[in-house]
Amino acid sequence: MEAGAMPTAPPRGTALGLARLAPAGTAVSLVCATVAIGTSLLFPSLLARAVDRTLVGATPAGTLVLLTAMLLLRVLAEAGSGLARTSVMTRVAASLRYRLLRQVFDLGLPGLRRYPAGDLVSRMTGNAATSSGAVPVLVEMLVVSAVSLAGLSALSLIDWRLGVVFLAGALPSAWLLWRKTNNSYRCYERYAELQGTIAARLADALAGRRTIRASGTAAREVTRILDPLRALARCGMENWAILRTVAWRAELALTGIRVAVLLVAGLGVADGRMSAGEFLAASMYLTFALGFLDQVHHVVYLREVQASTNRVAEVLAAEPQVRTGCSGTLPPGPGALSFRQVTVRLQGRLVLDGLDLVVPAGTAVALVGRSGAGKTSLALLAARLIDPDRGSVVIDGMDTALVDPVHLRREIAYAFDRPVLLGRTIREALTYGRPETPSAQVEYAARVAEADAFIRRLPQGFDTTLDDTTFSGGELQRLGLARAVAHGRRILVLDDAMSSLDTATEAKVAEALTEHLAGRTRLLVAHRATTAARADLVAWLDGGRIRACAPHDVLWAGDADYRAVFA
Repeated sequence: MEAGAMPTAPPRGTALGLARLAPAGTAVSLVCATVAIGTSLLFPSLLARAVDRTLVGATPAGTLVLLTAMLLLRVLAEAGSGLARTSVMTRVAASLRYRLLRQVFDLGLPGLRRYPAGDLVSRMTGNAATSSGAVPVLVEMLVVSAVSLAGLSALSLIDWRLGVVFLAGALPSAWLLWRKTNNSYRCYERYAELQGTIAARLADALAGRRTIRASGTAAREVTRILDPLRALARCGMENWAILRTVAWRAELALTGIRVAVLLVAGLGVADGRMSAGEFLAASMYLTFALGFLDQVHHVVYLREVQASTNRVAEVLAAEPQVRTGCSGTLPPGPGALSFRQVTVRLQGRLVLDGLDLVVPAGTAVALVGRSGAGKTSLALLAARLIDPDRGSVVIDGMDTALVDPVHLRREIAYAFDRPVLLGRTIREALTYGRPETPSAQVEYAARVAEADAFIRRLPQGFDTTLDDTTFSGGELQRLGLARAVAHGRRILVLDDAMSSLDTATEAKVAEALTEHLAGRTRLLVAHRATTAARADLVAWLDGGRIRACAPHDVLWAGDADYRAVFA
């Protein structure tokens, strides 16, 4: 993540940390809420004064003018508070989603293994949205708490007995309610986790929907996806039960305290200790003093916010496997690539074990091995899509760990077995990440990848929008190859990038790649013997190490185990 791009991430699970994401809006909200509540505090005193003056036959004109001014100021303050609240929520949600999105790309491929796509979407949408409401609620609770203290002080000033009766009922009620709300955090945390699990399973199923439908396992997948639903419903009911219990207990406490205080105040009027105006003021200040008990539902909501914010903070706190902060650039060179004692562990499994491999500049080296031998992991190391746990990758004499990943990835192009087209049109898809690529170079790359003919048959050719057409698996792979050819400079990495092509088309593409890319270093993840045969050298991976490195014909003729890899 770029330093200074946005404010720092919020501390784990704190609403105060979220407030730092929108400091200006939080300040405005706090000021407006304080003004609105402050005018409300003055209102009972002014109203009591007006009543007392009226009862003695005086005209309360000045007091009425002040009351009108207070009401107008309160309306304006509440309007400003509402606008600030919306601004803060929007800013916090946008900031959290921005950070999550940047972090997902910083975590790279290992991060996607750690956090499934559906779970990340759940955190980025639902959890971020829930977290965004914390700041306005916190502001309101702080202001209401201050007002409650002010209301209690006003009650005590009118008659100390009112304050004593209020505290006798409020303190034990507040303690009991607080204990109950503490139980809600674990429920909300579990609820959010189950939502993420369902979202992750749903995303996986949608990605493999053709396989599911072809295998006739749709009903089984629906059961698998919705399996956590019963536990989710149980957590939801527990949350509602806690909220229901807190709500009726709070209402009972509010009613009991209100009756007790007003009873004492009424006796005070009867005994002559209090005037009618003071009784009216006491009843209104009592409402303010009880405000903190009326905020119990906000406390429960903040438990939900804490659970959601912790899920967001968990991703933000994850350490990217690919080291960032490098600023070096590759020196000029032909693209000589070497892997020196590289060791890679993925999810606790040893994938590459002290592997050494030299790819001479300008040659094509095929990576061959059984499934799980580490071919793709080795290919991903070249552009630091993953970093080795130990060892180094060197390009033209420079350790790639010292090179800025953005610069490095402009020097290496990839074509994958399942390419994804990004952009609005085919031309934008082929120049994605390199919009400055000349049209002539794009069209040349399409011809090399045998994609030019079917592109030109489309209504708008290279300017056809991606939404207006569909492609077969082979066409997609040829477009992915064209993008790599158009982008690549020193090194081209093909990760089983021709597996969906028919034999004739594959032969044409392979011949074109050999003819037109002669002199460019190529690293080929090969699953077919024909692909390995066209490479200059074959690096045979077995058990995370290089078992042999020689031309395909030599290995094929001399080792039955090598032939068995393609069987």
